[in-house]
Amino acid sequence: MSTRTPGRAVRIAAPLLALGLLAGCSEQPAQEASDIVADAQAQDYEADRAESARVRAAYRDLPQPVAGVVLVSGNRGSLTPGEVVAFGQSGTATDVRLSYDGEDAAFAALCRGEIDVVDSSRTVSEAELEACRRVGLDLVQFQVASDAVVVATKNESDVGGDCLSTDQVREVYRAGSPVTRWSQLGGGFDDVPLHVAGPDPENNAFSFFGQYVLDAPEPSLTNLRSDYKAFDTDQGSRLFVVGRDRDELLAAQLRDRTRRRDLAKTELETQWQVVNDARAEVEEASAEVEKGIRDQRPLATQRADQERKDRAWEALGLAQARMRELEARKRELTAVWERSVQARERLQGARGNVAYFRFSYYELFEEQLRPFEVTLPPGEGTDGERSCIFPSQQTITSGEYPLARRLLLTTTVRSLERPEVQEFLLHYLDNAEDQATRARLVSVPAADVATQRAWVTGREDPVLVTLDPAPVLTSDGEVTTLQPAR
Repeated sequence: MSTRTPGRAVRIAAPLLALGLLAGCSEQPAQEASDIVADAQAQDYEADRAESARVRAAYRDLPQPVAGVVLVSGNRGSLTPGEVVAFGQSGTATDVRLSYDGEDAAFAALCRGEIDVVDSSRTVSEAELEACRRVGLDLVQFQVASDAVVVATKNESDVGGDCLSTDQVREVYRAGSPVTRWSQLGGGFDDVPLHVAGPDPENNAFSFFGQYVLDAPEPSLTNLRSDYKAFDTDQGSRLFVVGRDRDELLAAQLRDRTRRRDLAKTELETQWQVVNDARAEVEEASAEVEKGIRDQRPLATQRADQERKDRAWEALGLAQARMRELEARKRELTAVWERSVQARERLQGARGNVAYFRFSYYELFEEQLRPFEVTLPPGEGTDGERSCIFPSQQTITSGEYPLARRLLLTTTVRSLERPEVQEFLLHYLDNAEDQATRARLVSVPAADVATQRAWVTGREDPVLVTLDPAPVLTSDGEVTTLQPAR
């Protein structure tokens, strides 16, 4: 039997007891924390189940679509009206019904399951996306075309800058704008006069510019500055900016016409001396004739004096006739020279003239027009940086260019499963390029059309609209110009 020293046992037992108490104390909070996490997870799980059940119930309660009918709603001014007519003439049995309820009402109806497609030039908002998700509807966005306005000066003109913010464009054109010189915009622009022009209200670009730049829902001339020159043709706006071709030709001839006018002036001055000399000879010859008569010179001498006088008058007449010819020529050349001077002044006066055009028209005359790059104001989707975007097919289709709009069709996965909707969307996509060309819009690249067709046919899963979208890829893994809604 072993023996233990009582003192040692007490010394050993005390630390062990302390350790045991500490262990008990530490295990209790850990257990409580674990229980709290488990309870929270259980509550979340139950909440998720309840929300899922609620969403499924809401989905089941959505209105049932009418067989053979596709309902489309949105704004006017898109390709859809023409597409609906073309689709109806294709021999289809599907009835596409189009209404113009406005984008806000259309997205609300889509999220209530009342329509199949929203025709819009804006993406769905965060609130609208959440409303769709609350009833179990996932959204898919298709792009059928793009449009843009280009703000431009004359190609050779330089006003001291190449980039404008959307705020600066608005300030240049808005009603009551005090800007009359480019330097008033700041940013290093030159101190040259600023004059503005553009299309009249009958031009689609007028409505586009008024809505997207001036924030005018129903644009009119009252939304623009009082000295805005409205032209009924794009050509009128272009000539306001670049001047007329005839002015270019006349101004180019100014140097030669100046030389010819100065030469005519010199010839006329020389001829004046010839005339004066001829007039002096007439006076002298006349005096000799009179003197010969007084002095009773021999008849032969008098005849010679008279012949001299006759020759002098004839020479004077010829000199005066030549002088009149040179005067007429000088007047003609001076008038021609003045036309060249005036043409040059008109061209110089066009420096600083600015107008806006639809992108499709700008493309036709890009050798004459100098477009401004455009940026959003710092902090408005730019991370506080100035990002100047040049208007091009790519930046307009992607929506990067701030003065662009995309023509979008937004539907739900639920509607996309309907054969009627698939048939309509495929016909729309197949004809979008021709429709865009006729409407003078920017068409969607063929590769992007193919990607969207694959979404409709089911060959590829459609890209759903999210708040934080990833780039859209083609079947070959390349990034497209399609940009899903944010």
